[in-house]
Amino acid sequence: MKKLLYIIICLGSLSLTACSDFLEQDNRSNAVSDEFYNTQTGFSSLLNTVYSSLRSVYGGAPWVFSAGTDLFASGKQGVDAIGLYSSSYNSADGDVLNFYTECYKGIQLANSVICYGETTEDSSVRLQYIDEARFLRAYYYYLLVQHFGGVSLTTTMFTTAEMNHKRQSAELVYQFVIDEFSDLASDNSHLLERSDAVGENFGRVNKRAALHFLAKTYLTRGYETFADNDDFKNAAYYAELAIAGEEPTISFEDVFDIENDEIFWSVQYSSATLEDLSADGNMQQSVFGVYLGGAEEKNKYNAGYLAPTLHLHQLFSEGDNRYEGTFMLELHQYYYDYYTQPLTSPIKYYYAPYWMTDNDIAMWRNSSELHKDAVIIKMQEEGTDRFGDINTYKIKCTQDYGVACIKKFDDPSSAFSMTGSTHDIILARLGETYLVAAEAYVKMNQPDKAKEKIDLLRKRATKPGYDLSVSQQELIGEDGIDFILDERARELAGEYHRWMDLKRTGRLIKYVANGVYEGEACYAYNHDNIQVSDFLGTDGNYKILRPIPLDAINRNKESVEQNPGF
Repeated sequence: MKKLLYIIICLGSLSLTACSDFLEQDNRSNAVSDEFYNTQTGFSSLLNTVYSSLRSVYGGAPWVFSAGTDLFASGKQGVDAIGLYSSSYNSADGDVLNFYTECYKGIQLANSVICYGETTEDSSVRLQYIDEARFLRAYYYYLLVQHFGGVSLTTTMFTTAEMNHKRQSAELVYQFVIDEFSDLASDNSHLLERSDAVGENFGRVNKRAALHFLAKTYLTRGYETFADNDDFKNAAYYAELAIAGEEPTISFEDVFDIENDEIFWSVQYSSATLEDLSADGNMQQSVFGVYLGGAEEKNKYNAGYLAPTLHLHQLFSEGDNRYEGTFMLELHQYYYDYYTQPLTSPIKYYYAPYWMTDNDIAMWRNSSELHKDAVIIKMQEEGTDRFGDINTYKIKCTQDYGVACIKKFDDPSSAFSMTGSTHDIILARLGETYLVAAEAYVKMNQPDKAKEKIDLLRKRATKPGYDLSVSQQELIGEDGIDFILDERARELAGEYHRWMDLKRTGRLIKYVANGVYEGEACYAYNHDNIQVSDFLGTDGNYKILRPIPLDAINRNKESVEQNPGF
């Protein structure tokens, strides 16, 4: 019975053998699904497919999360149409369709867990697993409503093809997500209080993660036309509950060690359970930088898809440890020598921060024998490239070894492959919760409380002898939101938030494009020469939301209105 459901589960789960620890599924291809999923083993296996579905959303190139923003633009490979906003970015866009489809696969799998949770044999974890599925379903709707606005709200497990899906309002979807996360964070919830940094429950959704995303959902809705008057107040309140008085004290270099208590929730990977080390991991370490040569160079496989913009480099200031924690500034003879033999391997390239003078660079070169033969590439608008030629930063982004790449997601154990990383993809951590609270306080006109959060976050990032504390004046009004966005870039670069950050705050076009938008000149931080006119659709509206995929519209017997601009 229910062969269609079983097929959907198999498609949605993809390579379940690549999940780690509790995500391993007991595949019984000959088992009747009703019989199997009504056992404790089968029910647990079904929940594991929901967790595994996250890897289909986050494991590939992060076009929907990072392309076409102020922080990332074309490298050697160039970006897909989704990051350029021109006429080729339309309702048939494959990246948008894939994202939309994978989110709904995850939702249908979660609905299946919730449905079978009512009939499966009882156990000590049955109610917990139902609530975990509810969390994952709410999370997928949180993603969908930010990217598409109102979408079809489905809470039923389908056992046959269903072609009638009414598009609900964004207001209704937001309320659904808030209601779910509110209940899941409450005393009524059967979720774990928090996920241990190690152990059998590592990676499971938990009440602390529910508080984090409840705060983010309130924050995001607060910018909408249908916002509730208390949305920013609630965002701050629930962020504070998620923070629970804890300060971010782990060094920024160690924040991305997957075994630390600052991580609330992540998408898990494990090299021990991968069938194919080169194909079953994720791409996160490979996309945020320029190409670093072939396998013979013993470097990680950087694709050059999304090069960090000059703007991202220049957001950091001297004395901020997050700069060296984010970028690979000292590229050794072989890339991973940075981790395995930093004191003996010579530096091949040094990507000098924009604030360094020639005298500073000379001092750096003379500070170690390992530095004396390094090629200097300045992270400035113009300067010499690795060949000694004067080139713009944009041109250097298209060259091998041209600019510093992001290193904080590195997996030294990975295979030389685009999809070879087994580093977990972090979806919620303490540092961002601080920033959610700070943004809510800015919107509530409480710069003193916003300052408190920013100063505590920066405390662990500040080198001795420097003062990176922020003034309250910088955290007032719209200028305060610009500051928060800059701080989010410094703290969260590459962590799959940026497009949603710009869309939420209404700064997508202003930060990315060339030209005049709403009477003001845009900043044009993206070097792909995107124009304000590229955002303007044939209907006279700007492309802010993603298009509802044409394929989804054509298959739906309900009449579905397309988003503005498409």
